Amino acid sequence: MLIHVLEGVVSVKKIYNYYKKHGYQTIVMGASFRNTSQITGLTGCDYLTISPKLLEVLKHDTKPMDAKLTKDAAQTLGDDKICLTQEKDYRYLHNSDAMAVEKLAEGIRKFAVDQVKLEDKIRSLLLG
Repeated sequence: MLIHVLEGVVSVKKIYNYYKKHGYQTIVMGASFRNTSQITGLTGCDYLTISPKLLEVLKHDTKPMDAKLTKDAAQTLGDDKICLTQEKDYRYLHNSDAMAVEKLAEGIRKFAVDQVKLEDKIRSLLLG
């Protein structure tokens, strides 16, 4: 489990640094956090989706949090630009990265389950 936790943080850092280094106009968003160390490991990321439970824990955390991700640091940390001209090259690279395939799919499934829970909770609050 710890390996997957670290892989997720490493993956978001890698994505953030790559996109910021090469000037892509996009927003990088970390999601599906299971503990606060994952969140604090990504401070400085454009957006983070954080559950109410983990927000409550963070609210009471008095330790200072410095940005772990910055556009300036990305200039030296980001990977070299990838230039793909054929779809087969993209598919090969994509399928070679477990985080891009299995963990992304798992995160999407868990996000969908959490969305249904949130919608149910909102519905029950609205209907009384």
